[in-house]
Amino acid sequence: MTERPSIQPVELLKAISSNLYKYLLGRFLGMGLQINSFAFPEGYIPVPTPARHYIDTFLNEFDSTVRGRVVEFMPPFYQERYIGRSEITSYDVWDIVPSAAATIVADLQSAPEVSERSFDTILCTHVLCNVQYPWLAAREIHRMLDTGGLVLCTVPMVLQGYAPHPGDYYRFTRDSLQTLFEGFSKVEYRSYGNSATASGSPQYLMRNHFSSKVLNYHDPNCPSIVAVAAWK
Repeated sequence: MTERPSIQPVELLKAISSNLYKYLLGRFLGMGLQINSFAFPEGYIPVPTPARHYIDTFLNEFDSTVRGRVVEFMPPFYQERYIGRSEITSYDVWDIVPSAAATIVADLQSAPEVSERSFDTILCTHVLCNVQYPWLAAREIHRMLDTGGLVLCTVPMVLQGYAPHPGDYYRFTRDSLQTLFEGFSKVEYRSYGNSATASGSPQYLMRNHFSSKVLNYHDPNCPSIVAVAAWK
């Protein structure tokens, strides 16, 4: 007769604590359906989400590589950050519809009006989730980059909710990015966030709702966003 392994008191306590935590969390989330506004805080542009914090972290890492002819997609949150630098020769803002800030109006999935090798740097932060055919957009990005040019791209693995700008089609993983950017000569991938920030996003938790330690802990198995720096 096989003897059953004994359960150590510490392991039993952990199991009980874990189940109690999950039970209480489930009740809190249920209560949240009644009291949570599920909305962004007013008066912030951009909104201080964990995802925005992670985009900033990603751009900070590659800040010195942004150069030459740069294009950013609406809304141009990073224009003031880069414009005026000596290494920036031009700065365009891209939108799919005419707007006061847009210097380029085109569909990223097919933009024959934009010449090949038009840019040295493309800032594509949380854009591909709103593109119906992101593989076509990745192909156009490659076409429009000059040789040696760089695209800095972030995509969500989870978002607060439906984001129709102009549509909301996808959430991504690192595998998604590897497929989209496989034609580039050099790629570096990053993952930001963890199970706490990822589960907090649909609850509209902002970065101030997390401790700095939790906010800046990055678990590649359960990130909030994933990113790629890809050179042509």
